[in-house]
Parts: sequence; structure tokens; C-alpha cells
Amino acid sequence: MPPTSLEFYKFVELIGKGAFGKVTLGIHKLTGRYVAIKAIDKSYMQDAFSKQKVMQEVYILKKIHHSNIIRLFEVFESAKHFLLVMEYAGGGDLLQFVKKHKKLDEHTTQHYFKQIVHGLAHCHCRSVLHRDIKLDNVLMDTEGGIKICDFGVSRLITKDQIIKEQCGTPAYLAPEIIEDIGYTGFYVDLWSLGVLLYTMLQGTVPFKASSLEELHALILQGNFKYPVKISVEAKDLIEKMLVVEPVQRISIPEILKHPWLKSFDSELGIESNDEDDDHDFQVGFSFRRQECNFNPLSVMAGASHLP
Repeated sequence: MPPTSLEFYKFVELIGKGAFGKVTLGIHKLTGRYVAIKAIDKSYMQDAFSKQKVMQEVYILKKIHHSNIIRLFEVFESAKHFLLVMEYAGGGDLLQFVKKHKKLDEHTTQHYFKQIVHGLAHCHCRSVLHRDIKLDNVLMDTEGGIKICDFGVSRLITKDQIIKEQCGTPAYLAPEIIEDIGYTGFYVDLWSLGVLLYTMLQGTVPFKASSLEELHALILQGNFKYPVKISVEAKDLIEKMLVVEPVQRISIPEILKHPWLKSFDSELGIESNDEDDDHDFQVGFSFRRQECNFNPLSVMAGASHLP
């Protein structure tokens, strides 16, 4: 079987562009499947750090398999580019969706937010810290499904590991990243998740300022208001995530059990079953799925065989 090349795909149109490459809508000629092809310019991968960054994104995407996370199909290279062939969602991103509707009602938000929590729970149980959860990094398919994407600044972590890298999107940054004294665990993702939920319901981010310094000051204070009236339960969940002290933030299992999301289950007639470890609603709730006990760091060296 010949190695994958550019000839295997028909390139349709540009659908995204970044600092180091572009994303093109493509069609796999043999199957007719639509895909998103992320092409990273090899000139960006000249030094060891940049190569490791790209390889880590590939490794993470190959180790994560969940219905609410964008899937990586294959990796290959051309003379000028390193190419990642990924699932094509087809419905745009959540940022475009929220902008179109100005803000989302609580029922619609519950539908999408719960899927995001499921996907993030799966990341965490595979030791993956996303570090850039935001509306633009949540894709939508054409059937109401949600896909978390862009693991470019994600990394694998171990218990109690102190991380000192500063990355992410300013409006979504957790206080401990801004303080630059190091952070541990998955708490920074929980803060970003709180900003995301607030933004879905309010149509704007909770912390806004005319300068980066002022923005950082507001985030460190942790004070915000609600321009749009929402339920007491929704406010409670947001305020349990947007807690300045990391260890006091609500956990993902607690988020899934929170009354605001449980009310959505009740409307749909869904009953939680703690023994059903394979059900998507249980990912991150019981953390008892077999893959949640797998430590990807133990086989990190295996990523070196990738194209």
C-alpha cells in the first residue's frame, strides 16, 4: 500500500488560517469523505522545540477518541508541509453561532455545554490539559453535535506537576496563569469552561478591558456582573467555576451533577446510571472507564515513529 500523499485528496477551499499554516476543506478521493486538512509549514518546524510541539499535538489527538472531540484520521507530509487529516464538523464554530444569535437561551446552552464537558472530561481522564478552551475551539456538526478542537497548546500532565508555561486566550486565562507562579492539575481548564458558559448565556465575556493590564487585574479580582438575566442555577454553576482560588473550583463530576445540568437531563427523560461506564453521559462522572487509568506519558516515546 503506497504512503499517503497529496494525490489522495482533493483540496476544495480554505476554511481556516493560523500563524504557522492553514486548514483546508478536502475530500478523500477513495471514500468521498469530507475532511479538514491542517497543513503546517515545515519552515516553522526547524528547531527541536517546534517539532516537539507539533508531535505532541499529533500524539494527543491519536490518544483521544471521543464523540465530542475532533478526530485525527492520519498524518503525512509533502515537500513543504506536515499535514494532519482531521474530521470535518461542517457546522462552523460556537463563536460564530453565538454571534449570530447574540446569546443563547439556557436550554440550547445546556445541550451544547454538556457535550463540551463530556469531551473535556475525556481529555482530563487521559492526562491531557487543553489550555485553550474557548468558543472558537468548539466546532459544531450539522446534527447538533459538538467537537472540541485545536490542541496546539495542550500538554500531558502528571499529578502535582507544576506548570509554568503561559499560554491561552487573554479573556479566558485563569488567574493562576496570569500570576505566573506555576499551576497544577486541570483547574485552568475549569476556569476557561466557566468563561465559556458565561459567554454563551450573556453574549459577551465576563472580563473586558481596554488594555491587557486592566484585563489581568479584573480577572485576578474575579468580580463580574450579568447584563442578561439568567436562572439562579445557571449563575450558581458559573460562579462555582469562576473562583479565583483554583482548588475551590467545582470539579467536572460535580458539574455533571449540578442542578442546572440535571434539569436538562430531566427534561429529556435521561436517568444517570453509575454502572454504565460506556455511556457518554458517564465520561468524567465516575472516571471508571479503563482508558482513564492509562498514563499516556509512559509511552510518550512511541510518538517518535509518526511521519
